[in-house]
Parts: sequence; C-alpha cells; structure tokens
Amino acid sequence: MKYLKDIQEPGMGTWYFEIDDDGVAHRQLVYQEDGSCLPSNRKHAFHPFMLAEHPLDVQEPYYHVISQAEFEELWHEQLQHGIEDWYRTKRLFPVGTQVEGEIEAFFPQGTLIALRAPQAIGITDTSALKSKTSTEWMYPRYRVTAEVSGYDEVNQWVVLTEAEGIGSPYEEAEPRGTKRKEKGS
Repeated sequence: MKYLKDIQEPGMGTWYFEIDDDGVAHRQLVYQEDGSCLPSNRKHAFHPFMLAEHPLDVQEPYYHVISQAEFEELWHEQLQHGIEDWYRTKRLFPVGTQVEGEIEAFFPQGTLIALRAPQAIGITDTSALKSKTSTEWMYPRYRVTAEVSGYDEVNQWVVLTEAEGIGSPYEEAEPRGTKRKEKGS
C-alpha cells in the first residue's frame, strides 16, 4: 500500500489516502477547514460514504507521499471518536447472529451493509453476495440478510457471510408511518 496527502483548493480541506499498487483507494480521510474529519469507514450526516471512485495517479504533482505511520496515526485518532459506538455494535451483533440490513455502498473491500442499529455497518464479499442475489437487487438501499462471522477492527465494520439480497428497499417493503397489526387485533 501507498499513502498520499492532497491539500485541495481553499475550502476543500486536506485529503489522505491509502491506495494499492493500482491506485485504488481503500481508506480515506478528509480533514475539513472547520477541523472536522470525514473518514471513509463511516457515513456522515451530510455526506455518503466517501472514498475515491477512480484510481489515483501517485505521479500527479498535487499528491505528496506520506509514511504509513502518519496515515495510521490519523486513522487511529478517528477510530477513537467512534469507539463507544463500536463496542456497542459488537455487543449487539455477536458472531453467529442473523442480521438484516440494506446495501449502502460498494468498496474495494466488499459491499457495505447498513445494519438495523445506529452507526452499525457490516461488510460482505461482493462476489458472494452477487451469486445469491438477483441482479436488480444489487443497488444501494436494497435489503440483505447475512450472518455475523467476525469484526474488521481497522474499519470498525461487522464482517458478514452468507449474505443474500432479499428484495426491495425498506421504504417500499414497509411504508413509513404504518404499523403491523398485533396478533389478536
């Protein structure tokens, strides 16, 4: 892996990347002018998961090579901001638990799944998911079931196996504001 820093135009912040030999970003941090940071492992209130969509060319003059240690120090600092959520997520989703969520994004590491708990993100192998899911369900917001098989401590993601698409987005399956009838009602 290689590590880059890019100081954008004024108002665009400072960007840090972890890229592979093909220039594909695996992790990214964006430090904004106000001091806040948008790490690629989390969804943010006004931003979706942020990760460079195209390979980066390390030869471009605006990229500066930095050490892995510098990147990891910044990354670790951001993980600490979400550590209580991460501990809660691991308690809510022990290994072996059957879960349901919805597709959030497709990353080089796999498909990100928003689990049915605040800040809880799962990751599953995209090829395996495709093999068990109709093509028309391989889009963000479509529902997925899976089993918890472990934890990605580097990204604070729940590792999922046996993932399978089960259909339409939640909004289409269960309209907001409707309540299920209780037995005997």
